[in-house]
Amino acid sequence: MKNFLKQACLPVALALLVTGFSACQKETSLSDENPEGKQRVMVYLNDDPVVDFTKVLVDIRYVEVKVDSSGHGRGRDDDHHDGDHDDDDDNHGHDNYGQWDTIAIAPGVYDLLQLRNGVDTLIGNGFTYAGRITKIRFTLGDSNRVFTDSTHSAPLSICDGRHYVYAKVKSDAIDTLGNGQVRINVDFDVTKSIQRSGGQLCLKPQLKAYCGHNSGELEGKIFPAEARPLIKVYNANDTAYAVPFGNGKYKIKGLAEGIYTMFVDARSPYADTTISNIQVRRGRDTEIPTITLHH
Repeated sequence: MKNFLKQACLPVALALLVTGFSACQKETSLSDENPEGKQRVMVYLNDDPVVDFTKVLVDIRYVEVKVDSSGHGRGRDDDHHDGDHDDDDDNHGHDNYGQWDTIAIAPGVYDLLQLRNGVDTLIGNGFTYAGRITKIRFTLGDSNRVFTDSTHSAPLSICDGRHYVYAKVKSDAIDTLGNGQVRINVDFDVTKSIQRSGGQLCLKPQLKAYCGHNSGELEGKIFPAEARPLIKVYNANDTAYAVPFGNGKYKIKGLAEGIYTMFVDARSPYADTTISNIQVRRGRDTEIPTITLHH
């Protein structure tokens, strides 16, 4: 198996259901009426893990959203919500680009490997200021850790000592649910997020928001489980990874529309395999024929 820092990826989707903005369409919605001037936010967590770890523990203390209720940034490139100094906001500040508001969550240490291949969990919900959400911010604690088996583990300090983690939210990264409520998914990339500093592992999370209805999914089955396959799906613009469940099932979400190659990295004595020209379409789930790995 190759070094996990070169090929492992742990996408983590954080789904936010919010009101007050319209993007790609979705039919279902929440029926609860929001208080005047407020929007409801619900945060869901799921992931696709790496094969090298049995646990990946992430300590989540706070989740906040940055809300622009003035329309200041509309019509601008969504990559330019900055010009602000978010780290100077003292966790609850505001500027010309919006105001931070905290979502009520259940703070604690989450084992991301319990949430994979499309499984998710609600970790918090509440009401925030009404308006256009332009960013989300996570505050991480210090109880971050990875396990390679049931007894061996390594701590994950924060690489740069900064516990704030940001994801920008573009307009095309928002699913409209109806009744003014929307959903945002955020990808947590462990390939880039787990780094080495002074010979020790450290955590520098890299996040990307995406819209389920503006992206595609891949799913299928791979056998046998003894091969411990790591799945890499890639093209020139996008890369994602997955590790199947024991029953062989896997799912990869948040892929941009396009043609992909799937590489299955298997443990010896099983042989690797490659599938080319996989069409991923926006808003659709592509099913890959069952793969059986051989010696």
